[in-house]
Amino acid sequence: MPRAAKSAASAATPPAAVQETAVAAKVGLTVTQLRSTKLVSISDTARAKYLGVRASGLVRVATPIVLSPAKPITGSSSLTLFTAMMVDPTWPTGSGQALFSSGFPGGVDPGAQVAFPRLATGKTHLVEFYVTLNKAAAYKFRVFTYPLGDFVDVVIQGPKSTVIPALAPPVDQIAGALELGASIQQRNTKADDAGWSLQSVQVNTTG
Repeated sequence: MPRAAKSAASAATPPAAVQETAVAAKVGLTVTQLRSTKLVSISDTARAKYLGVRASGLVRVATPIVLSPAKPITGSSSLTLFTAMMVDPTWPTGSGQALFSSGFPGGVDPGAQVAFPRLATGKTHLVEFYVTLNKAAAYKFRVFTYPLGDFVDVVIQGPKSTVIPALAPPVDQIAGALELGASIQQRNTKADDAGWSLQSVQVNTTG
């Protein structure tokens, strides 16, 4: 190919598009598959089951705490991403998504952490991490809650879109305003090469 023609062809493909294609491949997807990711939904019945109450016992917050890669800060609540390979704020519409993979480790485990003000004393807070697991593999996550630092290890078989729950206690022994939180950390090995994405995080409480 003549030099001028080759340069023109390279200029026709924006660097961002090249990066998106490369990152999508690293997490086991094509760009088309990446952009067809849909945000899963969870019912109040499922939320109540996680919290151990009847669906009628859930608090319906006038403005629920909802955070996402497209909107990581809302009021006093925030979402922090660790070792994300790419953040696409445009798809799914309204939430965007952050892409991760154990096959390309960084300085810390791939994952996400949310911090939010305590909604009420005496009530457990359900933190819902909405994720898509791309590979037919056993995905390993460590789920933390703060400020106590309790954690549980979970294994979820992919591929699937699902919700990883975290139950954050209200820590009633601490009076006044208090920041609570939760995080998920991927614990797969580099050899597992397990790619996944995070679309949203939502917080609810019991009634």
